[in-house]
Amino acid sequence: MLLVDDHALFREGVVEIFAAEDDMRVVGEAENGAEAVALAEREEPDVVLLDVEMPVMGAEGAIEGILRTSPSSKVLVLTMYDEPRLVRKLLALGAHAYIVKNATREELVTAVRTVHRVEDRVVLSVSRSTADRLEGSERVTLSRRELEVLLLMVKAMSNKQIACCLEISDGTVKRHLTNIYAKLDVTSRADAAKQALISGLVTFRDLSEPGGRG
Repeated sequence: MLLVDDHALFREGVVEIFAAEDDMRVVGEAENGAEAVALAEREEPDVVLLDVEMPVMGAEGAIEGILRTSPSSKVLVLTMYDEPRLVRKLLALGAHAYIVKNATREELVTAVRTVHRVEDRVVLSVSRSTADRLEGSERVTLSRRELEVLLLMVKAMSNKQIACCLEISDGTVKRHLTNIYAKLDVTSRADAAKQALISGLVTFRDLSEPGGRG
């Protein structure tokens, strides 16, 4: 990972968090977007943790430069700003995740693993009010079993793995997924996962825990 933030003490704290994880390593640190682009080109990190407000070059220019020089990198925005307009703008530029800095250690670690492991997935950890303004106020209601299937799907389990975990048939899993897609108004697993995280149907705490719900 590449860590980009203009506050040295904050970077030190985040580095300590990832130092405790066997599958994570910080390969570089930058205090502004221009440094981040140069480091990304040299190191080609899997994940870039990026602040929004920085000297020299902010998040918008940094995201464009990082994805241009290191296309395989996933950009995770880590910021104090919980604003729908900013979320939309940075995701549109290509950010793969948007995390507010009041997230827990477990939520941050899970977010990094999620964006690294799964292609075409957007991860959000924002306030409920921001999520509502991003997706509208209408709430989606899923059954308890549908929530269990959805959580395991977001964890990147196959239909067969979900069926084994919940002790149901593959056909039953497919029927649940069909209902979930219809309720979320999506057509793919990736879009369903995105909507689940945006709407709060699945949280980072859920993802960090083993197995399904209840």
